[in-house]
Amino acid sequence: MNPENLSAFMFINFEQALGFGHIAWGFEIEPSSYFYGSTDHLLRRPMWDVFALLEYSRVEPGGDVDFWSAQGSLEEMLAAMSGGPHIRYHAYKQLPVSFDHAEPLAAKEAAEKLREGGWTLWDNNCVHQTDRILKIFGAGELIPRPMHVLSPVRYFALAQGASCQLGATKATIRSCG
Repeated sequence: MNPENLSAFMFINFEQALGFGHIAWGFEIEPSSYFYGSTDHLLRRPMWDVFALLEYSRVEPGGDVDFWSAQGSLEEMLAAMSGGPHIRYHAYKQLPVSFDHAEPLAAKEAAEKLREGGWTLWDNNCVHQTDRILKIFGAGELIPRPMHVLSPVRYFALAQGASCQLGATKATIRSCG
């Protein structure tokens, strides 16, 4: 890690949401200490259940959005994201932000508000939430604008940074590129 930067992270599960994917976030609170998590918003009924899909498309503020977060080392963050409380993430991108421009405490506060913030398919989904957190952190120059992408997979692909694979059983920093 570069001592002149703090890092933001974007994680992707390529298979969720019918292949549109699901993304999550993480960032360095201080050198070698990371805050990470997701609003996983799990569908607990069959995809063919039209009423379940309609209900799934919107969760009012205060409703259960399967939010989770944790704080720990880089190794702990990668292990949690590769094994996950709910969703296993397949890859990540590390986005360096100048130490002078990083706002980790503001990003942590914004992330914690996701627990009660609801969820909507059109304007408050995993892309919008991750985008807000990473912009508050200071990585806005490195990520695409959410209105210009149609899926989390595309959003992840357009973010600046090398894609690094996560192992299925043990998080490892494997070839990034």
